[in-house]
Amino acid sequence: MIRFTALSLACLAPLAALADCPDPSAPLTRVSYDSGATMEVLSRDGDTVVFRQTIAKTGKVVEMTVRSANFTLSALRDGEGAVFDWKSALPSAADYTPGATFSAEAILTTPGLLPPRPFTTEVQVLGEETVTIAGCPFPALKMLVKSTEGGQSLGSNTKWVHMPTLVSLKSVVEDRGETRPQAAVEVE
Repeated sequence: MIRFTALSLACLAPLAALADCPDPSAPLTRVSYDSGATMEVLSRDGDTVVFRQTIAKTGKVVEMTVRSANFTLSALRDGEGAVFDWKSALPSAADYTPGATFSAEAILTTPGLLPPRPFTTEVQVLGEETVTIAGCPFPALKMLVKSTEGGQSLGSNTKWVHMPTLVSLKSVVEDRGETRPQAAVEVE
């Protein structure tokens, strides 16, 4: 009987740890990554999220406005930066189902830096997966995102998006033979 109780308690330990996990379907307010970067959600209006991203290497803070997790509307630092004028209707988050693909074109403007230029984003929804952060499971949609700027490839980004928040929990960027993985290590 003692062996059964000890075995039962050992089996229940992982379940007790899950009890300390946040609700995986609830929106997140802050994500910290293994690269040292952080993302703080400032507001959400439907499929449009405004967040503040702090870049680990430089400490620079960028305020991003993004539609449906993949289509940047603006990326501003101190009120200046990039603005994207999308030429077609953008998909909604509800359109993201495994196997779905999307493509959109924009004009990218960076006042005072470069002339306006074409920008494209292609999104392929690969499927549903679970991302584990600090022992806690979070459902995510795995997507492959490819963009071009002025006709030049910006590489590809395989990302796992937490749909209740529309932010990436994990990503693998591949560009010019370099691979840069990043994964969430803490969420609030």
